[in-house]
Amino acid sequence: MNRLFHLITTLLLCGYLAACGTDTGSSGSGIGSGSGGLSGDGPGLTLRLTDAPFDDAVRVSVKFVEVRLKKKGSNEWVSIDLSSKPQSIDLLALQGTKTAELLREAKVPGVDYDELRMIVDTATMANTIELSSGGIVELKIPSGGSSGLKIKGDFTVSDNLPTSLVVDVDLRQSIKKNGPDYMMHPVLRMVKGNNFGHARGIVDPALLTAASCSDPLVDTFNSVYVYNGHNVTPDDINQKSKKNVDPLTTTRIGYDAASSSYMYEAAFLPAGDYTIAFTCNANLDDLDKNNNLKFFNTQNITIKLNNTRFF
Repeated sequence: MNRLFHLITTLLLCGYLAACGTDTGSSGSGIGSGSGGLSGDGPGLTLRLTDAPFDDAVRVSVKFVEVRLKKKGSNEWVSIDLSSKPQSIDLLALQGTKTAELLREAKVPGVDYDELRMIVDTATMANTIELSSGGIVELKIPSGGSSGLKIKGDFTVSDNLPTSLVVDVDLRQSIKKNGPDYMMHPVLRMVKGNNFGHARGIVDPALLTAASCSDPLVDTFNSVYVYNGHNVTPDDINQKSKKNVDPLTTTRIGYDAASSSYMYEAAFLPAGDYTIAFTCNANLDDLDKNNNLKFFNTQNITIKLNNTRFF
């Protein structure tokens, strides 16, 4: 769940991208105001969601009922109640630059914050996974009704300008299968304002059907892993090993009809240096152990602000 939620002003997003990511999979169009002592006359806070892929599913639906913001240096929280119009959002539909809006210009105090929590509905089957193999199962989110999907990090809401953040939910790193149950322990990444760029590239389909791949199909188990810094030796995800170099995010390789090619799109990356690598064994990535995934075409890339780089 390359890897993502986004607090992004709609105007900024649509102005930056050729096509604005609409509320794909959302049951609502965003909440314009909240409760719990909200105030302020500024443009407000807009929250949008995006994510990274998860191989076992064709749909991952999470129902959000509240957003909480913690004022920096205190135990005071600002609550935005969504329970009158909860939003069930298919996170898996939000690949690349696609986003879904959870809040739109919510009026909150113009102060510094250091934590964001997105509280989910805890009713049975409120959050679900539609499996690639067929059937729909419950997605269990421990503490989802209390601490929810949370991320710590400083950000400021302005009284004068629209405030935007990007939070990426990395489904690949967040969802584990525990016996018959699917559990979500959210791995989130926040990008502030419009301080990001995107990377796009084409992959030779022959590489996606090689003998070393998990299957001979060109449309399955093929992903790009993105690591912080240049010259990183790519590694699989192993959350139990401190020695493991986990990716910042991952993204799916898929067919793009417009260009008649197989492409990847790693979106919402802060400006800086990265290493990218391809694998056609992404389904084998067990979060609790080393899996020795086979990576190929490792390369260094550099992302600039407000720019889409093609590699």
